[in-house]
Amino acid sequence: MQRVRYLKSGWQLLKSSCEGAAKQANTQSSSSRCYSHASSSFGLLFDIDGVLVRGKTPIPAAKQCFKNLVDRSGKYKVPVVFVTNAGNCMRQTKAEHLSHLLEVEVSPDQVMLSHSPLRMFTQFHKMRVLVSGQGPVEEVAHNLGFQDVVTIDVLREAYPVLDVVDHNRRPKDVVPPTKGLRPIDAVVLFGEPIRWETNLQLIVDVLLTGGNPGSTWSSAHYPHIPVLACNMDLLWMAEAWNPRYTSTPQSEILQPSKFTVFLLYSAMEKHYYQNLPGPV
Repeated sequence: MQRVRYLKSGWQLLKSSCEGAAKQANTQSSSSRCYSHASSSFGLLFDIDGVLVRGKTPIPAAKQCFKNLVDRSGKYKVPVVFVTNAGNCMRQTKAEHLSHLLEVEVSPDQVMLSHSPLRMFTQFHKMRVLVSGQGPVEEVAHNLGFQDVVTIDVLREAYPVLDVVDHNRRPKDVVPPTKGLRPIDAVVLFGEPIRWETNLQLIVDVLLTGGNPGSTWSSAHYPHIPVLACNMDLLWMAEAWNPRYTSTPQSEILQPSKFTVFLLYSAMEKHYYQNLPGPV
């Protein structure tokens, strides 16, 4: 029932985006400068990755399609919304990227990213959340409504002995003291991180210690703190001939059946509060 409730909420968010685009098409304001003011009985919803673009390369037919969707002044003839499973950037950045590639104006209000539904998760917005991904993850989190954000880099600096896979990043001589942080209340996975081993290890530490990675693992911390995973797609298409991995391998490792090493050690199970399947 919980999953159904959030799927309905996601649909409402998507519906509101489309309705917002439709209203812009009929409103005289600076935010509707990219729309024709003629009324329309329908709108269009476009996936981005692998449909309109592959990486930084636009698909030729897509550019021609959008030439047909705008009038002579460059305004859309019908409301248009773009959806993507990407989550390591702001809507403004993605809108500017699409505008450049498709050679039409795309506003941030027309873009829905994989983390957009988190705006509705208001029960988490005042919690202390650990965010994982790359790019401006802290800015993205604040933009979504999260007020108390901790990044992986901040966590590893506070607990320098936890990140030891890369020998070059280990403490050289005397082990520096831990700074200590207030306990983490929830984990948010925005997208694929650059250093998977660091993110995975620290997230596991946070989950198995009830949000306090400076303490010893304990099976008493179950159910563990919530995990919000934004994009559960395994593969995506970029410029390469073959599909590329997303952040899902990391999420899959944290699933109960893949959590073997830590299950044997701590007798705990992995439980996701919510997996956001992404807009597409």
